[in-house]
Amino acid sequence: MSESLQAVIFDMDGTITQPVIDWLELRDAIKAPPESSIMEHIRSLTGSEQQRATEILLETELRATEGVDLNEGFHELFAEVCSRGLRTAVVTNNHCAAMQNVLTQHSLRFDVALSRDDGELKPAPDLIKLALDQLDCPADQALGIGDSRLDVQACGAAGVRCLYLTHGQPKIDHEPAIVQLSEAVAYL
Repeated sequence: MSESLQAVIFDMDGTITQPVIDWLELRDAIKAPPESSIMEHIRSLTGSEQQRATEILLETELRATEGVDLNEGFHELFAEVCSRGLRTAVVTNNHCAAMQNVLTQHSLRFDVALSRDDGELKPAPDLIKLALDQLDCPADQALGIGDSRLDVQACGAAGVRCLYLTHGQPKIDHEPAIVQLSEAVAYL
């Protein structure tokens, strides 16, 4: 990456932490059809159905954060990012309580921490743009790191270059891609 890099924006679930949510099981529990996102489905419900689906989602997210492990190489990457004086953000589609659980459990301190409670979900660029604003960082001087199509699309729509973390099993075609977090140091 260029010498003008000022900030790194991390996704949480599957990037900072090992992925633990069984999305198919969750979709089944709330009866979300495959053609809609979980949040779109929940927004389409009304009354007690919507409330129950929201509760199931939050319970699932909170349960997933209990004792969740960080991805291999995260501590080293984060230490390198901080040692270079780069600002940091975590941007997640998870609930704020789930995000805070992870940050507290692992004593992680980011300059900015945003969840779905703060704006439109990824792949919309809103949360990435809000992070950039709060970091006081131009889009072309930030680097995003995420493990999903949603992360790549949100960063792209916000004008931020995104490293796609594949864990060795790419689900989309995107460059630059890395298999593990330790490879991200080369892009700083």
